[in-house]
Amino acid sequence: MCDIEDSGKRRSDDAPDIQPKRQFPRVQSAAPAQSIQAFSPDLLRVYYDRLFPYPEFCEWLGYRSRPYDTFPEDSKNEAFLFRRELSFTLPGDIYIRYLCFKGPAELKEKMMSQQPEKIDIGAVFTIPPKNHNTVNKEQGFRPVQRELVFDIDMDEYDDIRTCCTGANVCRKCWGFMAAAIRCLDAALREDFGFKHILFIFSGRRGVHCWVCDDEARKLPNDQRTAVAEYLTLISGSAQAEKRVVLAQKGCDEIHPSASRAARLCAEVFEASGGLLEQQDFFNPKLSKCQLSKACKQLPQQAVTQLETHLASNPGQSSRDVWAFIKSAVKAVTSGKENSRPNAREQKCWAAEELLIELSYPRLDIGVSKQMNHLLKAPFCVHPKTGRVCVPIDPSRVADFFPMEVPTVGSLAAELDGFEGAAVNDMSKTSLQPYMDFFLEKFLRPMQQDLISGESLAKAADLSW
Repeated sequence: MCDIEDSGKRRSDDAPDIQPKRQFPRVQSAAPAQSIQAFSPDLLRVYYDRLFPYPEFCEWLGYRSRPYDTFPEDSKNEAFLFRRELSFTLPGDIYIRYLCFKGPAELKEKMMSQQPEKIDIGAVFTIPPKNHNTVNKEQGFRPVQRELVFDIDMDEYDDIRTCCTGANVCRKCWGFMAAAIRCLDAALREDFGFKHILFIFSGRRGVHCWVCDDEARKLPNDQRTAVAEYLTLISGSAQAEKRVVLAQKGCDEIHPSASRAARLCAEVFEASGGLLEQQDFFNPKLSKCQLSKACKQLPQQAVTQLETHLASNPGQSSRDVWAFIKSAVKAVTSGKENSRPNAREQKCWAAEELLIELSYPRLDIGVSKQMNHLLKAPFCVHPKTGRVCVPIDPSRVADFFPMEVPTVGSLAAELDGFEGAAVNDMSKTSLQPYMDFFLEKFLRPMQQDLISGESLAKAADLSW
């Protein structure tokens, strides 16, 4: 039997229901975008019946493990995929945990019969999750594998984003997610050596990151916590005067990872049309102007120069103000504005710290710490927006925009309006490019590495 728990009410702040232009050349819908309903139970049923990628979904979560049907009858409970927990959230916020499935056919049958509004993925346990009440939970039912996951929500930027709040997202504030993806992807690859990383749009206003390397999936909770804390550069509440400290006590230089983060953030922050311009951080006419915070963080010499400069040059753009802040801090760092003879002791990272606070990823590390934490599944649908949780290409993150992600309504219209030779349903819709990326850039390379690992393990066994 499954546990049925009340998951609590969802947020009521709906995202704007805007039907966008396409990110890539797309199949034309059968009706004008403005007239297409984004979400309904009937549309969700069409999506689950014709478009949800059951085989690829199970292939990913199975990691080339032995299929359920190949196990002897008395040991089928050992099947890897069958020990993976999924959970469904049904209409009315009915939360069903400890579900497990033998393969794609059984998963589709269950999804078609229950029509979940949300699907979450949990850990792989010692036994099939549906049997969790039959054993001692401390010894017989425990998680043994789970992807290392990260959650970045746009709400965390509400204290600094000047364009939107809450569930609303626009092109101006998506730059925060672009910077977050670039920084997180680089750190996971360069500092930890992970290769198989999947970024997924949450369906509304955030991004989820799945690290699927074998080493990552087997990390115990204390090591997951250590990784998450290593990646956390912003601490404290939004009201704190200083939330970023890059220079460790007694160190003249900052850690290479912090230096790389500042460089990547600067590329998004300072680019033409980037965060600095889009958010207009240093415009004193805006209620969330960051000048006051900057003055609390900069060295006093730099603050004095900045105040004098602004008084003499009213109406400067945020880009001009930022350029002056950097030059003033650099002068302090080089000792030009410092009466002390030893300039090294006066090295200052205030500009980098302010840059990090305004653009570095703000992780919900509680999601990352526990192996058995549930996270929304890729390719499920957000019921508030109707948008599919699609993969994001980190190399093209600047081109990604949530309002261009297909909804179940637009996908159904594309299926209805398709004209041409008979092809599979996925290829008739704007979901196909996202599936192509999932297969070509994530799933197939990961499967190839798993095959190589199996070959090496077999060769090692034979060498004995």
